[in-house]
Amino acid sequence: MTTSLVLVEPLEPGISIVTLNRPERRNALSIALMRELCEAIQSLAADPRERVVILRGAGSAFCAGLDLQEAADPQLIDSSADSVKRVLSTIRETSLITICAAHGGAIAGGAGVMAACDLAVAADDLKIGFPEVRRGLVPALVSTVLCGKLRDSDVRELFLLGELISAERAREIGLVQRVVPAEQVLAEAQRLARKILLGGPESVRQTKRLLNLHANVEADERVEEFIASHLQARRSEEAREGAAAFLEKRPPNWK
Repeated sequence: MTTSLVLVEPLEPGISIVTLNRPERRNALSIALMRELCEAIQSLAADPRERVVILRGAGSAFCAGLDLQEAADPQLIDSSADSVKRVLSTIRETSLITICAAHGGAIAGGAGVMAACDLAVAADDLKIGFPEVRRGLVPALVSTVLCGKLRDSDVRELFLLGELISAERAREIGLVQRVVPAEQVLAEAQRLARKILLGGPESVRQTKRLLNLHANVEADERVEEFIASHLQARRSEEAREGAAAFLEKRPPNWK
C-alpha cells in the first residue's frame, strides 16, 4: 500500500491542515513529496471556501531539507531543482494565507519552506539552519525567500556560518512570529488562523497579493540567475563530497 506523502485535513470552515508525511526521513523534500505538496495547496486554493492553510510535519521534525540521497543522483538534479523552485513559489504566491507550525527541526530547504509561509509558529524545541555551505551547496533558491524577509546581516550569518539557531533567535530576527511550547504549536497556529478569518476574504487575498508584489520584484527579475547558481553548485565536486559525507556521517574532506 502506498502512503500519501502529504496529508490534507479540514480543521474547521475556512481552515485546513496540510501535513508533510514522511516521518521516517524527517520529511525530507523528495521530488514526489514536493509535487504532492504543490498539488495539495493548489487544490485547496481552487475552493473559494478555503482561506487558511496550516502546514506542519509528521514525526520528530518539521522538515530536514532536501532529500540528499535523491539529490546525489545526477539524473534527478534538474527535476529536484525545479521542484524546489515550484514548491517555494506555490507557497509564497497562493491566495491562501499559509501558517507554518514547525517543531523539532527546519533545515535548509525545510527552513525555506517555513520562511515561504506568511506566518510561522515555532515550538520552543525547534532548531533552524541553512547548512548548505557545509554540504558543498549554495542556498540560491531559498535566498529568494530569505533576502526579502530578513536583514542582510542576519541572512549572511545564517548562510555563511551554516549553524543551527534556536526558535527564540529566529523570532528575534523575524524568521518566525511566535514561539510556544511544543504541545501548543498547533493551537497557536489555529488561533492565528481564526484571527485571519475575521478579515474580509477578498481584502485579505488582495493584501497578500500587494505584499508579494513588493517582496518579489527583485527575486522575479533574477530567478534564472538563482536557478543557475543552484544547479552549478548541485553538479559540483564539493556537492558530491558534501552529500557523501552527510550520508556516511563523517566530516567532509574539502579540497
